[in-house]
Amino acid sequence: MRVSTTQNGELLVGTLNEISWQYRNIHLDSALVYARTALLEAKKTNKKKLYASAYNSIASAYQAKADYDSAIYFHSKSLSINYLKADSIGLADTYNNLGIIEDERGNFETSLEHYFKALRIYGNNATDPGLMPMVLSNIGIVYKKQGEYAKVLDYYQQALELYKKSKNTFGVTVTTGNIGSVMLRLKRFDDATTYALDAAEGYKKLGYHRYVPYMLNNIAVAEDSLGQYGKAEKTYLQAIGMFITDNNDYELTNTRIGFAKNQLGFKRYDIAIAQLDKALEVAQQKDFKEFEVNALQLLSEAYYKKGYIDLAYTTSKAFIIKKDSLFQIAKTKAMLELEAKYQAEKKEKELSEQQLQLVENKLEINKKNNLIYGLLAVAFLLGLIGYLFYSQQRLKNRQLLKENELKTALVQIETQNRLQDQRLRISRDLHDNIGSQLTFIISSIDTLKYGLTTGQDKIKNKLTEIGMFTKTTINELRDTIWAMNKEHITFEDLQYRLDIFMASVTKSSEHIKLNFTVDSDIDPTYTFTAEEGVNLYRIIQEAVNNALKYAYVNSELVEHTMAVSIHKTIDYFHVEVNDNGVGFNVSEVTLGNGLSNMQKRAVELNSELKLTSMLGQGTSVDFYIPVRK
Repeated sequence: MRVSTTQNGELLVGTLNEISWQYRNIHLDSALVYARTALLEAKKTNKKKLYASAYNSIASAYQAKADYDSAIYFHSKSLSINYLKADSIGLADTYNNLGIIEDERGNFETSLEHYFKALRIYGNNATDPGLMPMVLSNIGIVYKKQGEYAKVLDYYQQALELYKKSKNTFGVTVTTGNIGSVMLRLKRFDDATTYALDAAEGYKKLGYHRYVPYMLNNIAVAEDSLGQYGKAEKTYLQAIGMFITDNNDYELTNTRIGFAKNQLGFKRYDIAIAQLDKALEVAQQKDFKEFEVNALQLLSEAYYKKGYIDLAYTTSKAFIIKKDSLFQIAKTKAMLELEAKYQAEKKEKELSEQQLQLVENKLEINKKNNLIYGLLAVAFLLGLIGYLFYSQQRLKNRQLLKENELKTALVQIETQNRLQDQRLRISRDLHDNIGSQLTFIISSIDTLKYGLTTGQDKIKNKLTEIGMFTKTTINELRDTIWAMNKEHITFEDLQYRLDIFMASVTKSSEHIKLNFTVDSDIDPTYTFTAEEGVNLYRIIQEAVNNALKYAYVNSELVEHTMAVSIHKTIDYFHVEVNDNGVGFNVSEVTLGNGLSNMQKRAVELNSELKLTSMLGQGTSVDFYIPVRK
């Protein structure tokens, strides 16, 4: 596949994303390369919508590789942008992909939440007739894993009708294969084989050979269940080979478990145990909870039949623990039902005992009534006297409490005033003493330069460097004095300081195009503490300075660009600094004190600094600051 040299901007990003999607079913490494190229081109346009589409393509490539942590990270970046841009279809696409990931990881409840969010959005907004049946099929897959086959067939049939109505051959093929899987669960093995063969043929005609081994696995399960063990063995091995070629760890793990069960039927225990060990290792590494449970159960059986009683017992215990963890929701529900039943019986017993006790007490009450009336009168008088005494004492205590609170408040106010006076005094000393001394140094350096002869260029250059360093120190000092003079820093004040800083960068670095953007709907009166404001300012300042120093060294790009942006969602401020420089390999470079200080400042902001860089593709620094409620 090739990209036209005349394409650029949005059209080029769209083409690269489409090529990445096609390679996702053919060659996963190529899919990732094209997706990252799309991101690089999107950054040139500075259009957030294109960022989101490229992030989604990268996430889909990682998802196909079963690298779920990376996939969720890039899906989340796409989701954040689409949320801000109110792109409903983009949101639905990402929710659907997140649902697939959580399904494969065994988090079924979370998976269904994502799927139904996508389904509602597609139902209200989607113009593509293939989107709704796709999500319906995914929902059916989740219910299939929970054994609710009536719901499964209902969702699959809805999807199949929509695919046939829109003449979507690929959708019909996928849904046919899914129905075949349900037939396996219903023990209609001949029907399951027929559906799987039809789907496999459909995938071959479409050129999607990546999905053929899915159907081969279903056929092998049907053959095994019909007692055709030899045929099943060959079909399993064929499917395993194709899954290995495609790097499909998820389905490979499932098929290894099925093949191990087939080998147990032949009493080939060593082969079965070897396959189950491989399946269990990947399931634990990739967090395939369901397959981990299945592998442990079958491995326990294999150990027992082989005569390894201790291993069988240990593995069986691990299986029970994992199974309880996987089905914790159902287990908790059953416990609650038992608890409710127990509590109801307990209350009935207590009620019977109370009724019996009431009958017995009634006789005693009649005997003691006269005595009680007399005691009540005495108690009333004593209570009245005690109440009057208590009221008087409570009034005194309340007065003492208010006096103590007033004293504490006065002490706090006095302490704050002293701290503010001390802060102002220190800032004045810095400005009047150190500031004037630095200014004197600059003036002295300039005087020395004029007094040097023409042949003393090295000394002049050194003095110029010292002068520039001193001027930078004065600017840093001014920023420090600015922060010390304030107890709180508003967003408007912070933005003003950043505008000054960006202007100075633009003036001193004319070869770099700097774009500083801030969301217009951010409340300018939002306040940070002085420490928060300084930390935020310093992180951005350090990230920009690092880019100026290192990003464009030996760069072959004609246009050097840098983008600094501050966005706000309901819960976070999102700060991002991007450049299109030479980039670097993060794992091979020793990071200095500058980045270490940035990371420490981010931690003080209750955030985590994320540094992303690739050779030839630039560097990105971003972090999220929680919004104070």
